[in-house]
Amino acid sequence: MEAPPQKRRAGGRVLETKTYRPTLAEFRDPYVYIASIRAEGERYGIVRIVPPKGWEMDCYVDFEAKAKIGSKRQRVDLLMEGDSFDDGGRYTLSEYAWMADAFAKSWVRKTHPKHFKGEDCRYDHDLLEGDYWDIVDRGDQGSPGVVVDYGNDVDAAEYWSGFPRGPPQPELCAENLDRCEPFSYEYYARSGWNLNNIARWPGSVLRYYEEPVSGVTSPWLYLGMLFSTFPWHNEDNYFYSINYHHAGAPKQWYGTPGSKADAFEVAFRALVNENGGDMTAGDSLHNINTMISAYEIAKRGVPMYALRQMPGEFVVTFPRAYHGGFSLGFNIGEAVNFATPDWVQHARVANERYRRSGRLAVISHDRLMFTLRANEGRDTIDGQARTILREELRRLVVEDLKLRDAAYASGVRDISKLCTPPANKTDVINIAATTYDDKRICIACQHTCFLSAVGCECSKKDIVCLRHVAYSCQCPNSMKYMIEWESRDALEALLKELDAELGPLPKKRGRDLPIPGGAQVAEDRGLDPPPSLEEQARMASALATPRLPGTTAGPL
Repeated sequence: MEAPPQKRRAGGRVLETKTYRPTLAEFRDPYVYIASIRAEGERYGIVRIVPPKGWEMDCYVDFEAKAKIGSKRQRVDLLMEGDSFDDGGRYTLSEYAWMADAFAKSWVRKTHPKHFKGEDCRYDHDLLEGDYWDIVDRGDQGSPGVVVDYGNDVDAAEYWSGFPRGPPQPELCAENLDRCEPFSYEYYARSGWNLNNIARWPGSVLRYYEEPVSGVTSPWLYLGMLFSTFPWHNEDNYFYSINYHHAGAPKQWYGTPGSKADAFEVAFRALVNENGGDMTAGDSLHNINTMISAYEIAKRGVPMYALRQMPGEFVVTFPRAYHGGFSLGFNIGEAVNFATPDWVQHARVANERYRRSGRLAVISHDRLMFTLRANEGRDTIDGQARTILREELRRLVVEDLKLRDAAYASGVRDISKLCTPPANKTDVINIAATTYDDKRICIACQHTCFLSAVGCECSKKDIVCLRHVAYSCQCPNSMKYMIEWESRDALEALLKELDAELGPLPKKRGRDLPIPGGAQVAEDRGLDPPPSLEEQARMASALATPRLPGTTAGPL
């Protein structure tokens, strides 16, 4: 089945995505249900989930609130060019709703006068979808100066959530939900589909974050108006996402499977460049500021799916699935990330890609992997997901030990007997841990160092991961020193445990695994090349008195 208005648009076919309608029993646990549809849902990238009959939750946003939220101003006719969005107006909720309704009526009166009688306005959403793509596709040759304000990324913890606030995390589970009258206030407050709860629900690999991570474990509210756009992107760290439509006009979505992400990126970049944009000047996909016709992307052979989200419906996006869309009038939505145990396989891919491009991740990949290991005995990670986690941990440990040896052999000093940095805490991830992580980020690839890092006497704050020792500075390695948050003995012991659980690594791979992406960062980010051995010797001889690190060596 094709998504309207398919027949009137040039380009490739865009098909309607899958819609799921769980029963009340199936709906009791979001992680169990999503696991049951994952194999099929991943083939679409985005899917719609319609709650069981009887779900009629009120929107708990305070429309009388006087607090003002910011917005981003979007030139709809220039969305293909990938320019960054300026700040738009600041509005109370009621002011934004009034402004959005006035704009929609004005647009229909001007472009579809037959649908406007007196003060009564009939919104034909198929026509409005066609209008949107006409504006985007034709750019400033069509309807120039179409400007909208998008109230995106409103922190629900700071402002409002459309869901009731949930109970403490220990009380969240399907068994406690079963004690509630279906679709009562208490049911909505305790449901795992409540976006305040889903990241804290049993089965979530993000539930060990004690403090909310805005937009990741704590939802964001979205205020949309006609043509306000959420441009093409996939989620940070290749997380899942879930979006709920609280109230208002429909929201039009497009998506492609995560397995087709590479093909999507090739088509996207080509279309941007063909239409006057410049994908070499920055990463428009990362910046989330570029919209290209889903129909044109489909024409390049990339499978594209669509859905029109109505109030009371959920949309789930799967790991690495690109998605984008726009609103068909004033509406209120809410969204948050989540991660099931199977996500670990995507986490590794995201982590490597971010390191190659020098992009800072929203969470520390290594910390989360070790936290999941510390909680393995009481967690719901089992089967294939547990094997994937253990394989990823073994990869991290093998790489670290191998590169420690290489760094020490190159002249980096071992100061482990002189000072000991704070030990890693892996039972939970609290504010102290994330604050400390922010201070130990590799200056070359933006990776959060967790097991070890290398510092230099020339800087009190800059460090590099072990992949990029040569890119830390121009100083000789004799001035550099290793910071070990996990001792060799501890890592060797963990490696023995993992080998016992997984079996030894295949001989053809051995312990000399290549480090993926390690040699590419300098080319990708334009870093200075490392100094030659002759240059290092000359700099070393020019030093009057070498400075030794103090007992607080490390990124404090």
